[in-house]
Amino acid sequence: MTLTEKARKMRAAMETAAVSLDDATASTAPELFPRLKGDGSLVKAGTRICWAGKLKRAAVDLWDNAENTPDATPTLWEDVLYRDGIRIIPETITVGLSFAKGEKGWWGDALYASTIDANVYTPEQYPAGWEIITG
Repeated sequence: MTLTEKARKMRAAMETAAVSLDDATASTAPELFPRLKGDGSLVKAGTRICWAGKLKRAAVDLWDNAENTPDATPTLWEDVLYRDGIRIIPETITVGLSFAKGEKGWWGDALYASTIDANVYTPEQYPAGWEIITG
């Protein structure tokens, strides 16, 4: 078996294993996930891919073609709201997505920690609800 064949087998095994990772862990290594090939194959809803170095999840079943990429049709894709294993603070935080006291979150390029329990505010909306860690 050639080195190229071994590398292809290893890549396939990594992509298979990556499916079982939770979103937080998966966000630490988006390169483990497949990329779109443009080959017209079916991409099942819930499939995570590496797109521009970030994780995206198919919101619906779709075909792998130029018309269905995250850039061409963003409504067909969801952002995996983690970066480096830490949640990204969304623009709108519902009660179900609230942050616990001490929980970390990314807001832009800055890392924050929530100073209150059940935090449904962004650092912009309620600065007292967040303490900047890095940025």
